[in-house]
Amino acid sequence: MNTSYLGTLNYSDPLYEILLTQVFPDVREPVFHVDRISHRRVFKYTEEKSRIAIVGKFFRLDDVKQERVLRIKREYDNLHTIRRYGFDAHPNFVVRPISREESIGLALAEEFIQGKDLDYYLKKAIYRGDKDSLRERLSMLASFLYALHAKTKSDNTVKLNSAFSYFLKIVHKLSKQNVISGYEMNQYLKLADKWLNRPVLQKPKDVIVHGDATPTNFIFTGGGDIVAIDLERMKNADAVLDIGMVCGELKHAFLWRTGNPYEAEPFIRYFFKSYASHFPNPKKAFMEITVRNPFYMALTELRIARNDYLGWDYRKMLAHEAMECLKWGLKVR
Repeated sequence: MNTSYLGTLNYSDPLYEILLTQVFPDVREPVFHVDRISHRRVFKYTEEKSRIAIVGKFFRLDDVKQERVLRIKREYDNLHTIRRYGFDAHPNFVVRPISREESIGLALAEEFIQGKDLDYYLKKAIYRGDKDSLRERLSMLASFLYALHAKTKSDNTVKLNSAFSYFLKIVHKLSKQNVISGYEMNQYLKLADKWLNRPVLQKPKDVIVHGDATPTNFIFTGGGDIVAIDLERMKNADAVLDIGMVCGELKHAFLWRTGNPYEAEPFIRYFFKSYASHFPNPKKAFMEITVRNPFYMALTELRIARNDYLGWDYRKMLAHEAMECLKWGLKVR
């Protein structure tokens, strides 16, 4: 985690009173050290005496991008919702929400979780050859996601409108960035249309998904817990949205750092098997996930390709990988 120290929280700051009364009522004259931990107005507040840390997520009061602001504001309620399903204790839980105060732009104050994220173990596997540690965490993540999906499964079939809208938004963005051509954008949309009309994508029951299952959003603690953070994008969807996102992120992590498009495959397969192993019929579950995964995995690769901190050639390569993934997946029955 990259942080930058900003000093101490001023006594006159409205947040000081919130932390004092709601989090540290027994600490006399607490001093809060402030670190910026994200460019997205996310800060860490560490109380000097107790060393207990709180994360504050803010939105700009003058932000005109209503969709983004509403999504940020929803996270407080999303966390409470998931914790009521039993994700509030060892070994699988989501971070504990503490407070919010929209009048000062505070969307959420939550506990800070000490631990290592999945990206840490990806780097260990890639640069130090520690593949066992990565497999162990992938198994833990598979168990967490299975529990989340199983506990929240509904009797409703998935609605794919939002998936298509998001796909459309991403390819339009990539076209504007000139990562893909106008012709290629039309090719992606034709492939997406074929996918969304497939019965295998239409039949599953919807569940609550994390919705942003990236390596930095799962923390592994020293006590053996896995903790999910950043539930802004939580929603009802196909469970394979989360699975495909993890697989897409695995593909990216290895491809970006090694240049080898096949390096991630053993870990993707291992993650599949770990997730499927929790079902009454693991073999059947594995096959059902396999035929739906390419759409969501390709969606994730395209999503990652939007990031302009990545090299130009690599972004085009990732978009090409997504195209091949969509084409290959349509052949799988």
